[in-house]
Amino acid sequence: MALQIALVVSGVLIKSIAAEDMRPLNVLMIAVDDLRPSGAAFAHEEILVPNIDKLATRGTTFTEAFVQAATCGVSRSSLLTSRRPDSTYVLSNGQCPFSTATSHSTWQSIPEIFRASGYITAGMGKIFHPNTCDGAAAGERKAAWTLPYYHAPCISLGSIYNGTCYESYPGPLPAGKGGKVTSIFSNASVSATDETMPDGMIAAKAVETVRTLADQNKPFFLAVGFHKPHLPHIAPKKYFDLYPLDQITLPSNASRQNSANAPEIAWNSCSEMLSYHDTQQDFKADGFSRVNPVGDYLARKQRQAYYAAASFTDAQIGKVLDALDENNLTSSTVIALWGDHGWHLGENNEWAKHTAKTWANRAPLIFVTPRQPEPGSKSAAYAEFVDIMPTLVDLAGLKALDFCENEFMSQTSPNCTEGRSLKGVVMGDQMTLSAEAAFSQWPRDDKMAYNIFTTTTDGSRIRYTEWVGYKNHGPVWTNLAGVELYNHSADPNENVNIANDPELAAEVARLSSQLHMGWRQA
Repeated sequence: MALQIALVVSGVLIKSIAAEDMRPLNVLMIAVDDLRPSGAAFAHEEILVPNIDKLATRGTTFTEAFVQAATCGVSRSSLLTSRRPDSTYVLSNGQCPFSTATSHSTWQSIPEIFRASGYITAGMGKIFHPNTCDGAAAGERKAAWTLPYYHAPCISLGSIYNGTCYESYPGPLPAGKGGKVTSIFSNASVSATDETMPDGMIAAKAVETVRTLADQNKPFFLAVGFHKPHLPHIAPKKYFDLYPLDQITLPSNASRQNSANAPEIAWNSCSEMLSYHDTQQDFKADGFSRVNPVGDYLARKQRQAYYAAASFTDAQIGKVLDALDENNLTSSTVIALWGDHGWHLGENNEWAKHTAKTWANRAPLIFVTPRQPEPGSKSAAYAEFVDIMPTLVDLAGLKALDFCENEFMSQTSPNCTEGRSLKGVVMGDQMTLSAEAAFSQWPRDDKMAYNIFTTTTDGSRIRYTEWVGYKNHGPVWTNLAGVELYNHSADPNENVNIANDPELAAEVARLSSQLHMGWRQA
């Protein structure tokens, strides 16, 4: 009898554990605007982001993750629908992926997929690019959210911050002399605190929402989007104090120059930075041009401000993660953290984003799941931001998405994916076949740069780029305006374009063929 009771109890326990393991997991998705790979997790220890580093010790960090385009709106439209810019038809920040073609109106974004699966969905801050679809107040996609969307009353794009909102949100940015308002690298007043800054308000709302969701009997999808370190680099003074100006490092002299032998079209004139009047004047005083970098002092000032803004946002991320712990949700929640693209801090004589170069296209990506067998792992497998949607769906325990096998599916299927799930990598499955390449693109004038990040026949990691004509949402390969090839294994900062080296002609031809075959064949 005792044995029978024990067997019954064991059977109930096993069924209970199995049922618990099969329950869909909650999802917390953290988005950080303009954050390049930062902190110890990404071997960039000078930028202090202890909360991101701590998160990385619990999950899998992808060190070779690439966005599909290096600007906020295009990248977010792509990753939130898991479709590439040639499919979304979104090539600028002012476009909505759900209205660029009639068939796109039925597409489901990441939060919509979870809402359709019975999840409570909540969002706050910058997830979709603002004021492009259903409006900022609706979180851009009304169908995505079950709870009212939250925005802080301002986003601190005006760069004087005095403890109050300098501009209303959503609303026009107040004009200043010669362009946007005053200083691009402005620390907030001494009296300002994290809580009075917009990202601090977003963090507080996220903490409040976590507490509310903890009392529900349904799984949740929570998206929290932070604005900084987007320009202007504003943060309370204490974060600037972390980085004494004389201790800020600079890229090597070679890396501060525009890439040698690069086609002229490849260099961006840093228009985003120069839209701020003070920076425009400072860069002009330093004689900044395609062939002349800014001086050391100005470079350090810009880097210091970016670091401070990144550290400020990291502190807000820590508050949200702590709220999960305090409400006993960490063991039932998948976490994804991403930056929407990379960022130049003087490398390649570039500042900000808007380039086809690796500094602008490689971005931070971390996944954490409570079912992960090897927390703290790092993967150098090629990952793309179109992979985020299918990975979250798989890690949460939902039905896997279909792959968009052809252009017709890409345009008409409500929820197919142009990416691949990274669950196998996250879960340490040795049988998982990693992608052989990652792809991105960048428009300039009437041309489009198409990038492939891959590995050559000798094992070197590279970026290969063709600048070509663009027509009907796709490349015109015969209209070639420039070619770039950089060996990241030997030249990680892309100092020298080697595409025209005669000894590499055969390799260039192979890479060109691989690029032309495209992502479906990768």
